Amino acid sequence: MGEILQEKGTSPYGFQIEATDEEVRKLNRLLANNSTEDMETFWDAHTPFLQYNQNRENDGYDRTMQQIYRQIYRLGTPETRHQMEELGLINP
Repeated sequence: MGEILQEKGTSPYGFQIEATDEEVRKLNRLLANNSTEDMETFWDAHTPFLQYNQNRENDGYDRTMQQIYRQIYRLGTPETRHQMEELGLINP
C-alpha cells in the first residue's frame, strides 16, 4: 500500500504533490481502497491457469490504481506530472 509522507526526501522514491487536507484524505481513501482490492486478488495470483485479464478482481485493482494516478497527477508538481507522463502512468 502506498502512503502519504509529510516531509520531502523522507522516501527515496515517490511523487511530490501539493494538496489541501481534504485532498490528502481523499487520496488516503483511494490508497486504502486499493489495498483492499489488492488483497482480493491474492489467491488468484496463485492460480497458475487463470490469466490476469480473466479475473474481475483485477479490474477493481486496476480501476483504483488509475484513480490514484489521476489524483496524484492532478495534485502533482510540474516535475511529478512530467515524471508520470514519462513513465507512461497517465496520458494527459
